[in-house]
Amino acid sequence: MAASRAMTTVLDTATSTCTPETVQRKHVFDIRGYSQHKLLGPNTYISSGPFAVGGYDWNIRYFPGGYLKPKYVSVYLELLTASARVRASCDLSIVNQRTGVASLVSRTPPMVFSSDLTRFAPSTAKFKKRSKLEASGFVQGDRLVIECVVTVFMYPTVVRTTPEVEPPSDLHRDLAKLYESKAGADVGFVVRGQQGFSAHLTVLAMRSPVFMAHLRNGRMGFSGCFTINHMQPEVFEALLYYIYMDSLPAMLDMDADRKREITMDLLEAADRFAIQRLKLICESALSKTLEANTVVTTLTLAEKHHCQKLREDCLEFIASSVDQMK
Repeated sequence: MAASRAMTTVLDTATSTCTPETVQRKHVFDIRGYSQHKLLGPNTYISSGPFAVGGYDWNIRYFPGGYLKPKYVSVYLELLTASARVRASCDLSIVNQRTGVASLVSRTPPMVFSSDLTRFAPSTAKFKKRSKLEASGFVQGDRLVIECVVTVFMYPTVVRTTPEVEPPSDLHRDLAKLYESKAGADVGFVVRGQQGFSAHLTVLAMRSPVFMAHLRNGRMGFSGCFTINHMQPEVFEALLYYIYMDSLPAMLDMDADRKREITMDLLEAADRFAIQRLKLICESALSKTLEANTVVTTLTLAEKHHCQKLREDCLEFIASSVDQMK
Protein backbone atom coordinates (compact mmCIF):
# COMPACT_ATOMS: atom_id res chain seq x y z
CA MET A 1 0.00 0.00 0.00
CA ALA A 2 1.41 3.37 -0.97
CA ALA A 3 1.92 5.85 1.89
CA SER A 4 -0.24 8.98 1.80
CA ARG A 5 1.55 12.29 1.38
CA ALA A 6 0.51 15.36 3.42
CA MET A 7 -0.45 18.42 1.37
CA THR A 8 1.29 21.70 2.29
CA THR A 9 -0.45 24.99 1.50
CA VAL A 10 1.70 28.05 0.97
CA LEU A 11 -0.14 31.31 1.72
CA ASP A 12 0.67 34.62 0.09
CA THR A 13 1.61 37.21 2.71
CA ALA A 14 1.13 40.96 2.48
CA THR A 15 2.86 43.31 4.91
CA SER A 16 2.52 46.95 5.88
CA THR A 17 4.53 49.28 8.06
CA CYS A 18 3.08 52.09 10.15
CA THR A 19 5.47 54.78 11.33
CA PRO A 20 4.09 57.13 14.00
CA GLU A 21 5.10 60.74 13.48
CA THR A 22 5.10 63.41 16.17
CA VAL A 23 6.21 67.02 16.33
CA GLN A 24 7.14 68.38 19.75
CA ARG A 25 8.00 71.89 20.85
CA LYS A 26 8.52 73.68 24.15
CA HIS A 27 7.24 77.21 24.83
CA VAL A 28 8.31 79.20 27.89
CA PHE A 29 5.89 81.87 29.15
CA ASP A 30 7.77 84.35 31.36
CA ILE A 31 5.21 86.21 33.48
CA ARG A 32 6.67 89.35 35.04
CA GLY A 33 4.83 91.54 37.51
CA TYR A 34 3.17 88.54 39.16
CA SER A 35 1.73 90.61 42.03
CA GLN A 36 0.19 93.15 39.64
CA HIS A 37 -1.46 90.46 37.53
CA LYS A 38 -3.18 89.09 40.66
CA LEU A 39 -5.15 92.33 40.85
CA LEU A 40 -7.00 91.41 37.65
CA GLY A 41 -9.29 89.16 39.68
CA PRO A 42 -10.96 85.87 38.73
CA ASN A 43 -11.95 84.77 35.21
CA THR A 44 -9.59 87.27 33.55
CA TYR A 45 -6.61 86.01 31.61
CA ILE A 46 -3.44 87.12 29.89
CA SER A 47 -2.10 85.29 26.84
CA SER A 48 1.35 84.27 25.79
CA GLY A 49 2.56 85.05 22.31
CA PRO A 50 1.35 82.57 19.67
CA PHE A 51 3.66 79.70 18.76
CA ALA A 52 3.50 77.02 16.08
CA VAL A 53 3.72 73.26 16.57
CA GLY A 54 3.07 70.75 13.81
CA GLY A 55 1.67 73.39 11.47
CA TYR A 56 -0.89 74.66 14.01
CA ASP A 57 -0.88 77.85 16.10
CA TRP A 58 -1.21 77.71 19.90
CA ASN A 59 -0.93 79.96 22.92
CA ILE A 60 -1.11 79.77 26.71
CA ARG A 61 -3.91 81.38 28.70
CA TYR A 62 -2.94 82.33 32.26
CA PHE A 63 -5.68 83.25 34.77
CA PRO A 64 -3.86 84.85 37.75
CA GLY A 65 -7.13 85.01 39.71
CA GLY A 66 -8.28 81.56 38.59
CA TYR A 67 -11.03 80.53 36.20
CA LEU A 68 -14.16 79.69 38.26
CA LYS A 69 -11.74 78.63 41.04
CA PRO A 70 -10.59 81.87 42.73
CA LYS A 71 -8.22 80.10 45.13
CA TYR A 72 -6.26 78.63 42.24
CA VAL A 73 -4.10 79.83 39.41
CA SER A 74 -5.53 78.46 36.14
CA VAL A 75 -3.44 77.72 33.05
CA TYR A 76 -4.65 76.38 29.70
CA LEU A 77 -3.15 75.50 26.34
CA GLU A 78 -5.34 76.93 23.55
CA LEU A 79 -5.53 75.91 19.89
CA LEU A 80 -5.70 79.11 17.81
CA THR A 81 -5.88 77.75 14.26
CA ALA A 82 -9.42 78.21 12.90
CA SER A 83 -11.38 75.22 11.57
CA ALA A 84 -8.65 72.86 12.76
CA ARG A 85 -8.87 69.39 14.24
CA VAL A 86 -5.64 67.96 15.63
CA ARG A 87 -4.57 65.24 18.05
CA ALA A 88 -2.09 66.52 20.61
CA SER A 89 -0.91 66.26 24.20
CA CYS A 90 0.61 68.84 26.51
CA ASP A 91 2.68 69.03 29.68
CA LEU A 92 2.39 72.20 31.76
CA SER A 93 5.17 72.88 34.28
CA ILE A 94 6.47 75.69 36.45
CA VAL A 95 10.18 76.47 36.36
CA ASN A 96 12.47 76.90 39.35
CA GLN A 97 14.23 80.13 38.42
CA ARG A 98 17.29 79.33 40.53
CA THR A 99 17.98 75.89 39.07
CA GLY A 100 16.18 76.14 35.74
CA VAL A 101 14.47 72.80 36.47
CA ALA A 102 10.83 72.47 35.40
CA SER A 103 8.37 70.81 37.78
CA LEU A 104 5.45 69.09 36.07
CA VAL A 105 2.03 70.27 37.30
CA SER A 106 -0.44 69.08 34.66
CA ARG A 107 -0.21 66.38 32.01
CA THR A 108 -2.91 66.11 29.34
CA PRO A 109 -2.76 62.78 27.45
CA PRO A 110 -3.32 62.72 23.69
CA MET A 111 -6.71 64.24 22.87
CA VAL A 112 -8.44 65.80 19.89
CA PHE A 113 -8.31 69.60 19.88
CA SER A 114 -10.82 71.38 17.64
CA SER A 115 -11.49 75.06 17.02
CA ASP A 116 -14.97 75.00 18.55
CA LEU A 117 -15.74 72.71 21.47
CA THR A 118 -12.38 71.40 22.63
CA ARG A 119 -9.68 73.92 21.90
CA PHE A 120 -8.49 74.12 25.52
CA ALA A 121 -6.59 71.72 27.80
CA PRO A 122 -6.46 70.59 30.52
CA SER A 123 -10.10 70.07 31.50
CA THR A 124 -9.64 71.37 35.06
CA ALA A 125 -9.24 74.93 36.33
CA LYS A 126 -7.19 73.74 39.33
CA PHE A 127 -3.69 74.20 37.94
CA LYS A 128 -2.04 75.20 41.22
CA LYS A 129 -3.42 76.51 44.48
CA ARG A 130 -2.21 80.09 44.75
CA SER A 131 -1.12 79.84 48.39
CA LYS A 132 0.97 76.73 47.68
CA LEU A 133 2.45 78.27 44.54
CA GLU A 134 3.62 81.36 46.38
CA ALA A 135 4.97 79.33 49.31
CA SER A 136 6.86 76.92 47.04
CA GLY A 137 9.53 79.39 45.92
CA PHE A 138 8.62 79.22 42.25
CA VAL A 139 7.62 82.89 42.32
CA GLN A 140 10.93 84.78 42.45
CA GLY A 141 11.56 88.47 41.82
CA ASP A 142 7.83 88.96 41.17
CA ARG A 143 8.12 86.50 38.24
CA LEU A 144 6.48 83.20 37.40
CA VAL A 145 7.80 81.05 34.55
CA ILE A 146 5.48 78.50 32.93
CA GLU A 147 6.79 75.87 30.55
CA CYS A 148 4.49 74.13 28.07
CA VAL A 149 5.55 71.13 25.98
CA VAL A 150 3.15 70.43 23.11
CA THR A 151 3.28 67.18 21.16
CA VAL A 152 1.29 67.03 17.92
CA PHE A 153 0.50 63.59 16.53
CA MET A 154 0.62 63.75 12.77
CA TYR A 155 -1.22 61.35 10.51
CA PRO A 156 0.97 58.24 10.40
CA THR A 157 2.96 57.37 7.32
CA VAL A 158 1.95 53.91 6.15
CA VAL A 159 3.92 51.98 3.55
CA ARG A 160 1.62 49.42 1.93
CA THR A 161 2.06 46.63 -0.52
CA THR A 162 -1.66 46.84 -1.29
CA PRO A 163 -3.31 49.56 -3.43
CA GLU A 164 -3.61 53.03 -1.91
CA VAL A 165 -6.88 53.97 -0.26
CA GLU A 166 -9.06 56.63 -1.82
CA PRO A 167 -8.29 60.29 -0.94
CA PRO A 168 -10.09 61.92 2.00
CA SER A 169 -13.50 63.48 1.55
CA ASP A 170 -13.70 67.08 0.39
CA LEU A 171 -17.45 67.36 0.91
CA HIS A 172 -16.96 70.19 3.40
CA ARG A 173 -15.19 72.26 0.73
CA ASP A 174 -18.01 71.67 -1.73
CA LEU A 175 -20.59 72.79 0.85
CA ALA A 176 -18.55 75.90 1.56
CA LYS A 177 -18.51 76.75 -2.17
CA LEU A 178 -22.25 76.14 -2.33
CA TYR A 179 -22.81 78.51 0.61
CA GLU A 180 -20.67 81.24 -0.93
CA SER A 181 -22.06 81.03 -4.47
CA LYS A 182 -25.70 80.15 -3.63
CA ALA A 183 -25.77 78.33 -6.99
CA GLY A 184 -28.93 76.26 -7.30
CA ALA A 185 -30.54 77.73 -4.18
CA ASP A 186 -34.23 76.81 -4.19
CA VAL A 187 -35.68 78.51 -1.13
CA GLY A 188 -35.59 82.09 0.09
CA PHE A 189 -36.06 83.68 3.50
CA VAL A 190 -37.39 87.00 4.69
CA VAL A 191 -36.07 87.61 8.21
CA ARG A 192 -37.86 90.42 10.06
CA GLY A 193 -38.55 92.10 6.74
CA GLN A 194 -35.01 91.75 5.41
CA GLN A 195 -34.70 89.83 2.15
CA GLY A 196 -31.70 88.33 0.39
CA PHE A 197 -31.32 85.08 2.32
CA SER A 198 -31.30 81.93 0.19
CA ALA A 199 -30.39 78.29 0.73
CA HIS A 200 -30.81 74.74 -0.55
CA LEU A 201 -33.72 72.68 0.76
CA THR A 202 -31.78 69.42 0.88
CA VAL A 203 -28.92 70.97 2.89
CA LEU A 204 -31.34 72.51 5.41
CA ALA A 205 -33.26 69.26 5.79
CA MET A 206 -30.04 67.29 6.18
CA ARG A 207 -28.83 69.52 9.04
CA SER A 208 -32.07 70.22 10.93
CA PRO A 209 -34.96 67.89 11.83
CA VAL A 210 -37.23 70.95 12.00
CA PHE A 211 -36.44 71.99 8.43
CA MET A 212 -36.91 68.34 7.41
CA ALA A 213 -40.40 68.35 8.95
CA HIS A 214 -41.27 71.56 7.08
CA LEU A 215 -40.09 70.01 3.84
CA ARG A 216 -42.11 66.82 4.38
CA ASN A 217 -45.23 68.79 5.24
CA GLY A 218 -44.93 70.87 2.09
CA ARG A 219 -44.54 74.14 3.97
CA MET A 220 -41.35 75.03 2.10
CA GLY A 221 -42.11 74.54 -1.59
CA PHE A 222 -39.65 74.77 -4.44
CA SER A 223 -38.88 78.36 -5.42
CA GLY A 224 -40.84 79.34 -2.32
CA CYS A 225 -40.17 81.81 0.45
CA PHE A 226 -40.11 81.25 4.18
CA THR A 227 -40.80 84.10 6.61
CA ILE A 228 -38.99 84.25 9.96
CA ASN A 229 -39.95 86.91 12.50
CA HIS A 230 -38.53 85.46 15.72
CA MET A 231 -34.85 86.02 14.92
CA GLN A 232 -32.53 88.90 14.05
CA PRO A 233 -31.16 88.82 10.46
CA GLU A 234 -27.52 88.62 11.58
CA VAL A 235 -28.36 85.67 13.85
CA PHE A 236 -30.08 83.87 10.97
CA GLU A 237 -27.06 84.58 8.77
CA ALA A 238 -24.81 82.99 11.42
CA LEU A 239 -27.20 80.01 11.58
CA LEU A 240 -26.97 79.50 7.80
CA TYR A 241 -23.18 79.81 8.00
CA TYR A 242 -23.03 77.01 10.56
CA ILE A 243 -25.41 74.78 8.59
CA TYR A 244 -23.06 74.87 5.60
CA MET A 245 -19.66 75.34 7.25
CA ASP A 246 -20.11 73.30 10.46
CA SER A 247 -18.46 76.10 12.46
CA LEU A 248 -19.31 79.56 13.77
CA PRO A 249 -18.45 82.73 11.83
CA ALA A 250 -15.48 84.68 13.17
CA MET A 251 -17.46 87.84 14.17
CA LEU A 252 -14.18 89.78 14.21
CA ASP A 253 -15.88 93.18 13.81
CA MET A 254 -17.95 92.80 17.00
CA ASP A 255 -17.01 93.64 20.57
CA ALA A 256 -17.26 91.05 23.34
CA ASP A 257 -20.74 92.12 24.48
CA ARG A 258 -22.20 91.92 20.97
CA LYS A 259 -20.58 88.52 20.38
CA ARG A 260 -22.18 87.28 23.59
CA GLU A 261 -25.61 88.57 22.50
CA ILE A 262 -25.30 86.88 19.09
CA THR A 263 -24.18 83.63 20.73
CA MET A 264 -27.15 83.67 23.13
CA ASP A 265 -29.57 84.29 20.26
CA LEU A 266 -27.84 81.59 18.22
CA LEU A 267 -28.28 79.11 21.09
CA GLU A 268 -32.02 79.85 21.03
CA ALA A 269 -32.06 79.32 17.27
CA ALA A 270 -30.15 76.04 17.59
CA ASP A 271 -32.70 74.82 20.13
CA ARG A 272 -35.63 75.94 17.97
CA PHE A 273 -34.29 74.14 14.89
CA ALA A 274 -32.97 71.12 16.86
CA ILE A 275 -29.32 71.53 15.79
CA GLN A 276 -27.78 69.91 18.85
CA ARG A 277 -24.09 70.35 18.05
CA LEU A 278 -24.50 74.09 17.45
CA LYS A 279 -26.34 74.35 20.75
CA LEU A 280 -23.41 72.69 22.56
CA ILE A 281 -20.92 75.00 20.84
CA CYS A 282 -22.89 78.05 22.01
CA GLU A 283 -23.12 76.65 25.55
CA SER A 284 -19.35 76.20 25.66
CA ALA A 285 -18.69 79.72 24.32
CA LEU A 286 -21.04 81.30 26.87
CA SER A 287 -19.49 79.33 29.74
CA LYS A 288 -16.08 80.79 28.88
CA THR A 289 -17.32 84.41 28.93
CA LEU A 290 -19.33 84.48 32.16
CA GLU A 291 -19.18 87.78 34.04
CA ALA A 292 -20.92 89.16 37.10
CA ASN A 293 -23.25 91.35 35.02
CA THR A 294 -24.23 88.57 32.59
CA VAL A 295 -24.38 85.39 34.65
CA VAL A 296 -28.03 85.78 35.75
CA THR A 297 -29.21 86.38 32.16
CA THR A 298 -27.15 83.41 30.98
CA LEU A 299 -28.54 81.20 33.76
CA THR A 300 -32.10 82.14 32.74
CA LEU A 301 -31.30 81.23 29.14
CA ALA A 302 -29.75 77.91 30.21
CA GLU A 303 -32.81 76.92 32.24
CA LYS A 304 -35.23 77.96 29.47
CA HIS A 305 -33.48 75.83 26.86
CA HIS A 306 -32.46 72.93 29.13
CA CYS A 307 -28.68 73.52 28.89
CA GLN A 308 -27.56 71.49 31.88
CA LYS A 309 -23.79 72.07 31.57
CA LEU A 310 -24.20 75.83 31.06
CA ARG A 311 -26.56 75.96 34.03
CA GLU A 312 -24.01 74.20 36.25
CA ASP A 313 -21.25 76.58 35.12
CA CYS A 314 -23.43 79.59 35.94
CA LEU A 315 -24.25 78.28 39.42
CA GLU A 316 -20.59 77.52 40.07
CA PHE A 317 -19.63 81.04 38.97
CA ILE A 318 -22.24 82.57 41.29
CA ALA A 319 -21.08 80.39 44.20
CA SER A 320 -17.45 81.39 43.68
CA SER A 321 -18.43 85.07 43.53
CA VAL A 322 -20.31 84.72 46.84
CA ASP A 323 -17.27 83.04 48.43
CA GLN A 324 -15.07 85.99 47.44
CA MET A 325 -17.44 88.43 49.12
CA LYS A 326 -17.23 86.62 52.46
